[in-house]
Amino acid sequence: MKMRILIILAMVLAAVSLTGQPLTTEESAQPMKIRFEDREPFILMGLEAQNAMEGEAMMEVWTKFFALKEKLPEPVGDYTYAIYYPGEKFDPATMQGYNYLVGMEVLDPVELPEALQLHKVPGGHYAVFEYVGDINEIGKAYEYIYGEWMAGGDYKPSLNEMFERYDERFQYDSPKSVTEIWIPVQKASLTTEEEAAAEKLPEE
Repeated sequence: MKMRILIILAMVLAAVSLTGQPLTTEESAQPMKIRFEDREPFILMGLEAQNAMEGEAMMEVWTKFFALKEKLPEPVGDYTYAIYYPGEKFDPATMQGYNYLVGMEVLDPVELPEALQLHKVPGGHYAVFEYVGDINEIGKAYEYIYGEWMAGGDYKPSLNEMFERYDERFQYDSPKSVTEIWIPVQKASLTTEEEAAAEKLPEE
């Protein structure tokens, strides 16, 4: 159980660091539009940074990805994803070893262009939040989600991978920009057996 809490905490801190913004104790973000969706496992093709926890390293991944974007073979939809996940060398004691990937969904199987990587997202049950505002302030959205919203008691985070999804509504530093934050959740009332089943990752 301690390991589970540590990993979830690391995922929260990692997500907030996507923009280099720390969690703040100031007033939480205003309530966001929220919906729930189930997603089957899917494949992302993109550019990965290993052991990435710094905003500068993540910005470099974005820059390089857009330079290579045209190499992606027939992406599914016009969505761009940013996802954090534990790498092979992830150490829960130090919270080091997270990988960060920026990419788009592709069908499986697919030919892998040089310099790009594939990552299989396990899918699951998600609470999808629509954050509206400057991307540099998105840390406040995560504070609201993992603070006030989770404290409501109906849901708790699961161990599947959370991600951000960007579409035509995203406008970088515009106050009207929209970013979707996909948080894997499960009912807080699940039994131990149900919780284990909900968190079981699909086999590769």
